[in-house]
Amino acid sequence: MTNARLSVDAMCSFQWPFERELALWRDMGVRHAGLLMNKIADDPKTKLAALDGVGIRISTLITAGFQLADRSNWDATRAIHREMIDLVAAHEGHSIYFTTGRTIRCDWDEDCALFAEAVAPTVEHARRQGVIAAFEPSLRTSASFCTTLSDAIEVAERTGLGIVSDFGNNWMERGLPKTLKRAMPHIALVQIGDIAISGRGGRAHIGQGDLPLKRMMGDVLDAGYEGVFDLEVVPADYAAETDEGELRAGIQAASDLLDAMNV
Repeated sequence: MTNARLSVDAMCSFQWPFERELALWRDMGVRHAGLLMNKIADDPKTKLAALDGVGIRISTLITAGFQLADRSNWDATRAIHREMIDLVAAHEGHSIYFTTGRTIRCDWDEDCALFAEAVAPTVEHARRQGVIAAFEPSLRTSASFCTTLSDAIEVAERTGLGIVSDFGNNWMERGLPKTLKRAMPHIALVQIGDIAISGRGGRAHIGQGDLPLKRMMGDVLDAGYEGVFDLEVVPADYAAETDEGELRAGIQAASDLLDAMNV
């Protein structure tokens, strides 16, 4: 049985269908999972019923972000958000999240104002449904104008959104322990993983990289985080097949880390 506060994200097995993920999660005793919208969209009722049937809760559901420069698409994105929020609420899940998007103007304040306008109906609908709508500050500048946890606090305060704090995005952020304490009232989910700073580089499973993970976990816990920890190891090559043995070992390593931290 994996640690009760570990969630495993579908990004770890990006090329797998939902059914294969569910079989692995069930076999390893996973109790929380992060879902990808595209993997359940064809038959959400059946798939989420299957998730309920094995006692796995939805930690988060990753969904579409806004094209900030194109207002004509905002209503369609809001409709997707409403649908995903309703699904998560119906299955007593925790949150949805997305990246902020950006415009080609690359002015942070303008983008933030547009994002606040675009996302307001999503935030209100999530509040009514008892689900947290959140965003992820991302180092992928093509997907987000907000790249740091420090800046994410301002976005959260302006929009009412929660924040997804990901080790893979904030591991080298200046003053991270203090920033985590300031951000904690807004933190919806903490995502964990490792980073291979040297050698091949990129994201890695726990213990396969160079991050001071116990120190980082301690910073999160000291800041007062009480939620689940979502294992998200994004493949450098999205087209590559996920090695099942490696994923199983990664889930176990993440569970062992949480156990070692007395989580």
